[in-house]
Amino acid sequence: MKGYAGSSIREICAAAGITKPVLYYHFRSKEHLYQELMLDLFKQTRKNLLRLSIYRGSLRDRLVRYVSSEFRNCRKDPNSVRFLFRSMFAPEGEFPYFNIVEQYRREREIIAMFVRERMPAGRSSNPELISGALMGIMLIQILEFFFTGRPKLSRQTAENLVDLLLPFSQQGKAPIPNGKAKGGRQ
Repeated sequence: MKGYAGSSIREICAAAGITKPVLYYHFRSKEHLYQELMLDLFKQTRKNLLRLSIYRGSLRDRLVRYVSSEFRNCRKDPNSVRFLFRSMFAPEGEFPYFNIVEQYRREREIIAMFVRERMPAGRSSNPELISGALMGIMLIQILEFFFTGRPKLSRQTAENLVDLLLPFSQQGKAPIPNGKAKGGRQ
């Protein structure tokens, strides 16, 4: 792979099976094509979050559905996810500017809103911290999957991640009060 800088419009058109006029009809430049590809990647997650905004289930169910849908997108289109990771971790200037941090901030705010809406009564937690932690552990799982093929990006994995982060979301299980285990040990 040549990467963004090493790929010409001619090569992009040949790989896509289109002509230059067709590409330029839809995109002003290679940079515009890149920007639209990046926006499209984040639009899929936004669609998933929009669907979840009208879902009436519990907080746990909502978060499991979110993580499961992100995992499903990774399995369905691994090349797009690899493209996103390359863009995220590439040296500055290798790709055109795209504010990935802002895109993730928006997602984190929506997830925090879900947490705020469905937080069990009497629980004091930081929804922003929970949403950031969920996105972080999900990212680690996805990276590990791409590097090693494990863990499976399944609904069960999604449930395990959410239960790890939100122990109060498991029916019949209460969080350890004040961080102390049985017998007062920490």
